[in-house]
Amino acid sequence: MDGGDGVRPSVVFILAIGAALLLGVGSAVQQRVAFQAPDGLALRVGLLWHLVRQRLWLLGLSATLLGGLLSGAALGRGSVVLVQPVLVLRLLFALSASALWSRRPLRRRDWGVALAVTMGMVAFIVAGRPGTGNPEGVPAWDWAVAAAGIGTLTLLLVRSARRLRPAQEAPMLAIGAGMLYGLQSALTQSAVHRLSTHGLLGLLTSWQPYTVFMIGLIGTLLAQSAFDLAPLSVSYPPLAAAEPLSGIAIGIGVLGGTLRLTPGALAVEVAGLIVMTFAVYLLAASPHIVGHHLEPVNEPPDDAP
Repeated sequence: MDGGDGVRPSVVFILAIGAALLLGVGSAVQQRVAFQAPDGLALRVGLLWHLVRQRLWLLGLSATLLGGLLSGAALGRGSVVLVQPVLVLRLLFALSASALWSRRPLRRRDWGVALAVTMGMVAFIVAGRPGTGNPEGVPAWDWAVAAAGIGTLTLLLVRSARRLRPAQEAPMLAIGAGMLYGLQSALTQSAVHRLSTHGLLGLLTSWQPYTVFMIGLIGTLLAQSAFDLAPLSVSYPPLAAAEPLSGIAIGIGVLGGTLRLTPGALAVEVAGLIVMTFAVYLLAASPHIVGHHLEPVNEPPDDAP
């Protein structure tokens, strides 16, 4: 497995796991705050304006920003095809953080599903042996085509979601956010490599960092809108599943990242992705992810004494 430019894969793993830790904890905190935002703010800039005035949300934002920095460092040393599957582990960290927060022990089912997420991720990486590709040699036209494709799909999801109920709208917005985050990760890999070869001035005079920022801002609006509309059990799994799939597709199709495509390796890779994606949905249904304050309350009937 190629860690990229002579960098040991273990370094990339450590950076990616650190990023997953910060992203998972930060997202769990942000969702708890966003879900309590006033109604009618979804997909409005006013939602972000409301959230930036909440100290707890800002704490979660700080964690996700630090996670983004570690993710960028990992992408600068390895392939987005390698890093994105590792970032799926952030849901495990979100689960653990929520358990500590609510002081409720994890169930055996939660640990079993968490193990399935990990095994699916490891199976994909070991079988695929992701290669870095050429993040700097990609023509701007190829990026434009990829961005147009992701942007069009996201716009269609948002327009369709606006006609649905919140519980149906939230996952569609989350899928759009996940696809944008996958594109952002691929662009981050390109930007970090440009920084390493052309220096800070070369990076600042290129289009990549500004595009990364804009995509991240739009993705944040979609993600927070999904968090505002529905509990994490509804809004987070589609995002967590769509992001690595988007990142892997762009990493291979645009950046030229490589995977082993022998019949046996391909079968394990597909199985690993399926197990990982399905387990993400099961794991997010844990009460530690949803939050004890979101659990239904058994109210007495109206005719109760």
